[in-house]
Amino acid sequence: MTFFIDQIDANAIFVIRLLVALLLGGLVGLERQTRGRPAGMRTNILVCLGSAAVIVAFQKLSMEMSSGAESAIRMDPARAAAGVITGIGFLGAGTIVKSKSFVRGLTTAASIWVVSAVGVTVGLGEYVIAFVLTLLVLISLFVLHFVPVRADHYSTLYLDWHGDPKLLDEVVAQLDDHKVRHNQRSMNRQPNTGKCRAVFNIRYRDRDKVDTAFNRLLSDTRFDEVAWS
Repeated sequence: MTFFIDQIDANAIFVIRLLVALLLGGLVGLERQTRGRPAGMRTNILVCLGSAAVIVAFQKLSMEMSSGAESAIRMDPARAAAGVITGIGFLGAGTIVKSKSFVRGLTTAASIWVVSAVGVTVGLGEYVIAFVLTLLVLISLFVLHFVPVRADHYSTLYLDWHGDPKLLDEVVAQLDDHKVRHNQRSMNRQPNTGKCRAVFNIRYRDRDKVDTAFNRLLSDTRFDEVAWS
């Protein structure tokens, strides 16, 4: 019985670290889940807990095997931390979705990675650093989400028509008049039918101006089809 009580006392500090990791990982996960992200509360809790558990187990094993300075066994916690961070990188990469027109999941992947760092910090017993790190993560995810930042937006414009390919020059002039930048464009024409198709990769900041430009194109009856994504 005494041995059992001694074991509980010896492991209490490690259990506390795991509970703290659960709390901090849950706080970050709660913010992600409220935004409908795939990596929500449970995912972030598991990442933080797992990271902390690896460090805790590594430290406990190190304490048991390196009983004195004369011991030939040396275990570096930095190696365990490096393994955790590297492994979590693969999990985070799985949340990134890339297509031709957008990339999503970068913030979720970054949050998973930093939550693993929180778990490693808690596992090392650095509670102050872990709490401050969690606070900074929440500020970055929640507070900065409401800070208005003017950014570039990207769309793809598709135009189909029959007839003169020089109509493309008018489209370019309209886009320039409305301050809509076109990074790349391509065009193909079928000589037998006279069908033309142009694709623009456009960049803009003012949504009103780009809507005005698109509405003008929509009302132009010379086009068979006008679409954008």
